[in-house]
Amino acid sequence: MKTEQLNQLLYEALETEMGGVQVYKTAIRCAVNEELKEEWEKYLQQTQKHVEIVRDLCQQFGLDPQAETPGRRVVRHIGESLVKAMEMALGAGKPEAAQIVAAECVVEAETKDHLNWG
Repeated sequence: MKTEQLNQLLYEALETEMGGVQVYKTAIRCAVNEELKEEWEKYLQQTQKHVEIVRDLCQQFGLDPQAETPGRRVVRHIGESLVKAMEMALGAGKPEAAQIVAAECVVEAETKDHLNWG
């Protein structure tokens, strides 16, 4: 893998994890089922740890974790869209439906996250 590709992958992985934190925080607000809420809280903690790990990796490779790249902007937009979808569902006043939307958004976010780590 070329250095530039690795750098971009690290930046996008960092953005994915940072977005994942927001996705889980919002999903937790949507949770009606207490067991699901606890599971998402556990995953939120793991995702916060992943942010630290990828931030450290960026620094070890001499990258600025705050640097803005086109790939990061795209990844951020997707994460923000997932959060917005959950907020829209919450605003509709149907908690069970909002929980389903949140579960779908978590699956979307986790799919990208697993691709980064796999």
